[in-house]
Amino acid sequence: MDRRTAQRIAKVLREERERAKEGLRIPGHPRPHFLSLQLRDEVGLRLKGRFGGVLRDRRPHARTALVDVRLGSYRRDQVAHGGLRDNADDSESHGLVSLPLDGSLDGLRYALWRLLEAKYREACDDLLHRKAEELNHLDEHRDLPSFERRPAEQACTLGRLPPIDEARYRSLVTRVSQRFRRYPRLVDGHVSFGATNATRIFVSTEGAEVITNQARRTVELHTWHFSEEGYGFPQPRSWFVTAEGELPDAAALRRVLHAFDQRFQTLRRAPLLRSFVGPVLLDPRPAGLLVHEALGHRLEGNRLLSGGEGHTFRDALGEALLVEGLNVRDDPRLARWEGRSLVGHFSHDDEGVPADTAPLIEGGTVRGFLTSRAPIGKRHHSNGHARSDRHERAIARMGVTVVDGGEEALDDAALYEAFLEEIRAQDAPYGVRIIEANGGETSTDAYDFQAFLGDVDVAARVFPDGRQELIRGVDLVGTPLNAVRGIVAVGSRQEVDNAWCGAESGYVPVTTISPALVAAELELQSKPDRPMTQYALAPPWAAPKPT
Repeated sequence: MDRRTAQRIAKVLREERERAKEGLRIPGHPRPHFLSLQLRDEVGLRLKGRFGGVLRDRRPHARTALVDVRLGSYRRDQVAHGGLRDNADDSESHGLVSLPLDGSLDGLRYALWRLLEAKYREACDDLLHRKAEELNHLDEHRDLPSFERRPAEQACTLGRLPPIDEARYRSLVTRVSQRFRRYPRLVDGHVSFGATNATRIFVSTEGAEVITNQARRTVELHTWHFSEEGYGFPQPRSWFVTAEGELPDAAALRRVLHAFDQRFQTLRRAPLLRSFVGPVLLDPRPAGLLVHEALGHRLEGNRLLSGGEGHTFRDALGEALLVEGLNVRDDPRLARWEGRSLVGHFSHDDEGVPADTAPLIEGGTVRGFLTSRAPIGKRHHSNGHARSDRHERAIARMGVTVVDGGEEALDDAALYEAFLEEIRAQDAPYGVRIIEANGGETSTDAYDFQAFLGDVDVAARVFPDGRQELIRGVDLVGTPLNAVRGIVAVGSRQEVDNAWCGAESGYVPVTTISPALVAAELELQSKPDRPMTQYALAPPWAAPKPT
């Protein structure tokens, strides 16, 4: 979206904000004390190639609105439980979040009118429900305000976003996926490219107006080798960036593809490990995944306001829970790190608050939480971490999470020796090194078990003498307190992991920058895998030629 279009749309948003501020009223129900409208415009390209053919070719263009209507007062309004339950997809407003892509601005005004009207009526209903709920259930956060007052932010940081080169990336996905034919046991997989040029326009009744944009680019290589014994070996690798120049070219992807095949030749003969508990060395990206799943989600402030959450660290401020020297902070203001672009970067959050650093762990001691404008204490201050995907209410989420070991950090050789010493001290036959992990999940509900899972792609058994042997068949699993308390050593070399994170407020891009970690005890469990029968036919290019 160009600057002129953004400014014309911002004017419409301001006008509809003022109309709603003055006119939204149903007799017997309160007026809104706060209104915000955020328009998101995303133009993209999605290509997916498999064995030289284009499997997907899409050019999505979406324009949606995130509208917040709050009734009552900053002291007390309809939003309960930190807003974690305000994301119903069967409400009237859910069907009205899509906006016109072009044409007359009257179409935009009409769509915003319908959405504002629906959100106001739903807010009235929510306020009545909150009052009804309090007839039977005590609100333990009644002494806290509902919403933090903030000064009006004025910012326009529209940069020039790069055009999306469709021809270049169509050639990339076809040429690289055509290369799959060279590897007899590679029977499935894909090469994909994704591009998004996103613009956000935010206005509120406090007088805020924030206009920003960002480019996102993704290349993914995913292979699935199939052994004679009937086991599948998935191997994914993705590059997620905001600077297109950081993406791999065809030659680099072919090298990764060849390395995947070579690793498959080793993994197919690797021993199957079905379970394990003991010393674990997590390489930087798996270590970042552990911090994100076991620690990060449990430090999101909105969760402390929900009665349905486990509140693992709610009363832990000032307590030394982790190894001395371990530091964790979240700073979405960081756009680059050692030459790498960070997809978790943003200047303002989805409540119009400037992003700020959130000190979480300092020297192993819990120091704070990720916060939105939903107060979690008497002296509350949002650190600008409220984030949302589509229609979901914005809640505190991670942005750019940075982990370091301070003065206690060890270089690679010293960290590996610390890992071997832990194996020997426990008189364990071996420890496990997690080399690559691809995604994870966690449960934070009080009703459910408190646990997390990391999907392990590559791991090795490490013997007390330092010898390594690749293994297969396990995933990382555990409970959060045991996992983070078990960390005994932190590396000094950090790596960037750009990824997507899903939670109650939708999927948002996040970055984790972490060194390797040594845990005295972590648990691994068996992957859900069963051998399959071989294909009745060979792939067309591998079949014997007719005589």
